[in-house]
Amino acid sequence: MHKSLALLAAGYLALIGGSALAQEGELPPAPYDFRSIECGELDSDAGYRPLRPSHIAGEDTDILCKVTVALSDKSKGSPKPHTVKLTVSQGSKVSFEQVRDARVLSPSSRVILFVIPAEKLPTEAGKVTIRAELSKPVNKPSSQEVTYTLSSED
Repeated sequence: MHKSLALLAAGYLALIGGSALAQEGELPPAPYDFRSIECGELDSDAGYRPLRPSHIAGEDTDILCKVTVALSDKSKGSPKPHTVKLTVSQGSKVSFEQVRDARVLSPSSRVILFVIPAEKLPTEAGKVTIRAELSKPVNKPSSQEVTYTLSSED
């Protein structure tokens, strides 16, 4: 009799534990914080260097962007995956777009890296915008931008 009572108790505890997990899964996604975007140039001679405010069209330099997202310890909800969308544009013309997964499981931050190949960068003179946007739900701001000016070759 004691054996069957123990099995019944074990089954009950497993059922309660399972329903607690199901309830956790039903929590809405926790909002993430968009901490920063930092972009620099990947140079074969110097390695990584800060992004210059102006470039000359035709320079053969890839760009590396580090996007930092975080989950605050004040966030309500479950730590569901989010995405970060990075776009490079000049006016309304998008020359590069990439979406990467971002998941922070506990209150902390994570860095997502994007490499923008030189051949995907705009080639016409004007202002170039590199924009990163974090999926919802997100604490404001949900996006940040880095810009530089592109001039034609002399």
